[in-house]
Amino acid sequence: MRPENLNLDWARGQLEDCRLCPRQCRVNRLQNETGWCKAAANVTCFMEYVGYGEEPELTPSHTLFLTHCSMDCIWCQTADEQATSPHVRLTPQSLQRIVARGISEGARNLNLLGGEPVVNLPGLLLLFAELDELPPIVWNSNSYCCADALEVLDGLVSVYAMDLKTSSSECAAKLTKTPDYPEVAKARLVELYHRCPERILLRHLVLPGHFACCTRPSLEWIAAALPGVRVSLQDYVVMPRARPDASLGHFLSAEEFARAKGLAGELGIPLVERLPGQATAPAMAVQQQLDLGKPINGEKTIDIELILSPEGKLFLRHPNRPAAALAADIVNPQPGTGGVL
Repeated sequence: MRPENLNLDWARGQLEDCRLCPRQCRVNRLQNETGWCKAAANVTCFMEYVGYGEEPELTPSHTLFLTHCSMDCIWCQTADEQATSPHVRLTPQSLQRIVARGISEGARNLNLLGGEPVVNLPGLLLLFAELDELPPIVWNSNSYCCADALEVLDGLVSVYAMDLKTSSSECAAKLTKTPDYPEVAKARLVELYHRCPERILLRHLVLPGHFACCTRPSLEWIAAALPGVRVSLQDYVVMPRARPDASLGHFLSAEEFARAKGLAGELGIPLVERLPGQATAPAMAVQQQLDLGKPINGEKTIDIELILSPEGKLFLRHPNRPAAALAADIVNPQPGTGGVL
C-alpha cells in the first residue's frame, strides 16, 4: 500500500515535545534531549529477519526490532540483544531495502516491534512518508502509550498485535517499572476496540506463579470489556535477568498454561493458537508455515537459540527460516538426520 494521510505535523511536534507515553518526559529530541526511554529523533533498529514464530495469520512475518522501550520488563526477550547489538539508523533508502528483501523472502507483512514501536513513532512516520509502497503493517506494542499515538495510526496498520501484560498495578510496578500500566493499557485497548475490533490480536504472556494476580483478572477483563476480541496466550521463557525472581526464575508448567487456556474457554474468549496442530503434529504445522515463505535472500545471519525446558518443551528464539526448519527436524527427524539433539 502507498502511505497516505500521515500526520507529519504531529510527528514533528512529538519530536520537539515528547508526549508519546504517560511518562510525559516533554523532551526535545531535535535538540538531542532524551527522556525515560532514551529514544532519539532518528529511528534505529538492532535486528531484523523474516520470522516463523508469530501467529499463523501473520507468518511469515518480517520482524523489525526497533531500539528503546517505554517499559522495563524483567522477562524481556530482546533486552540482551538490544544492549549488545549495533544500533543501525534507518533511512528511507535502508528501510526500502529492508522492505524489499522481506517481500522477496515471502513476508506477508512488516512487523514493527522492539523495544517498543510507539517510542519510535514520530521518526517512523517521517520515514514512511518517503516510501512509495509499504507492505501490510503489524503494530506489535505493549499498549503503554497516550491516546493520540494510536489515533495517528488509523489507516496505516493492518493488525494491532497488542499486549495486556497484567491487571495488577503491584506486579506492573515490580516487574515492569510501570505501576500505571494496567489502567493505561486497558484505556488504549478499549479505544482501539471501539475503532477497529477486527484488527486487534491481543496477547497475554502467562507468567508462572501469577495466575491469580495477573492472568485471571486480565482474562476476565478482556471477556467483559472486549467481547469477541481474539486472544493469543503466550508461553513463558526464562530470560537471564528473571532467574533470581522467586516465581519467574523457572518455566511455566503445562498445568499452568492449560489452566489459563481453560479459563479463557470458560469465559468465551476466542483463542488464536500460536501454531495450529502443535499438540498433534508440530513438525507438520511448522512445515506448513515454511511452505508460505521463500529461501533467505543473501547471506544475512542472526544468532538463534534453542531452549529445552525441564518438561521437554522446545522454545526457539529468533525463528528465521533455517531455525524453524531445524526445529521441525528436531521434533520429527527425517531419515538420516537423527541425533540432532
